[in-house]
Amino acid sequence: MHISLKPTVFVLLLLFPWAAARALESDRDQPIRIQADSAIVDESGGSSIYSGNVSIVQGSLVLNADEVEIFTAEGEVIQIIARASEPAEPNRLARYEQLRQSESDRVSAEARKITYLVQEERLHLAGNARLQQVQDVFTGELLYYDMSNGIVNLSAGDTGERVQMTINPKKSMPQDN
Repeated sequence: MHISLKPTVFVLLLLFPWAAARALESDRDQPIRIQADSAIVDESGGSSIYSGNVSIVQGSLVLNADEVEIFTAEGEVIQIIARASEPAEPNRLARYEQLRQSESDRVSAEARKITYLVQEERLHLAGNARLQQVQDVFTGELLYYDMSNGIVNLSAGDTGERVQMTINPKKSMPQDN
């Protein structure tokens, strides 16, 4: 049996030992602090747009981008879309970082566009996508990360490139005799 994998349609689904990792529970109780050059807030419509060197911090969560849209429902943030707005600079990326369970368990991501589905605990990265969980690194054109289940789904999109992963062995703990 011969299996052919084309890089443009290659999708990888992985389940790792950090599958049960979830964002720090204390982050949800922290205030959301936003800095930007300008903002449009539509409270009745449940959306806001922040532009120009946007920085968002909530507990250990840090999000930086050129433009960020935040959508709310019933007073709760449900979705955050962060974009690098300068198409002339393909290396300009939006960035996400958050601690999971401990100081040593950090998730960082970057892409041209990051969509964070807050209540579903999912990140969707598009354009030069890169995700790092502790020492493991995943790169591709499109990347979907289910934080609560530890599932990474990668695709090269139609770039002709291949997805790339660096998976480090889990360090064993010394045993007491």
